[in-house]
Amino acid sequence: MGHGVVDGVDGVVGPAAPDPDLAAPVPVLAAGGIADGRGVAAALALGAAGALIGTRFQATTEALVDRSIGKALVEGRGQDTERNSVLDIARGASWPLEKYSARTLGHPYLDRWRGREAELAGDSRARQDYQDDVARGVIPPLPVWAGEAVDLITDVPSAADLVTELAARAEDALLRAGRLRPNDPS
Repeated sequence: MGHGVVDGVDGVVGPAAPDPDLAAPVPVLAAGGIADGRGVAAALALGAAGALIGTRFQATTEALVDRSIGKALVEGRGQDTERNSVLDIARGASWPLEKYSARTLGHPYLDRWRGREAELAGDSRARQDYQDDVARGVIPPLPVWAGEAVDLITDVPSAADLVTELAARAEDALLRAGRLRPNDPS
C-alpha cells in the first residue's frame, strides 16, 4: 500500500522478484496488488511464505484512519490511483522522496502540482497553502494511500472477518488449483 521504490520492483513474487528457493532460508513475502484470497493463493503457489496486504486492511473497522478513507477505498478504482511524490512533498514528509514515491487515489493537489514536484519542493508558500487547506477542510487531511488492487475492495469488514475470509478463499483457490489436498493441515 502506498510507498515503494520509484524505479524498482514493488515486492511482488514473480519473474522480477527474488526466487523464494534461492532466498531460502529467508522467507519471501509477496506484496503489491494482493487484496483477496485468490491473491494470497497465487503468492503461496509461486513460493512466497506469505503475503503483505496493505490497502485492503485500511478498509477495516479497526484501521487507524478516518472513516472517509474506507469509503474512498470502496468507491475507488485501480485506474484512479497514481504513483507520485506530490503529496509527500506538500505534507513535508521527512524521508528520501527521490527514492520512494507513493500510490494514492486522486487528490486536488495532484492535479495542481503533477509534474512540478521540484517547484513545489522549493515553494514554502505552496506547502503552507496545503496545510491551510487541510485546516479549513478544503482538502482531505491525509492522502488515500491505495494500491491498484483497490478494485477488489467492496466493503469495510472487521480485520478478524477479513482474515477469516482471506484464509477461506485462499484455501478454496489452492484446492481448486490442486495445490492443496482436502483436510491438509498446511
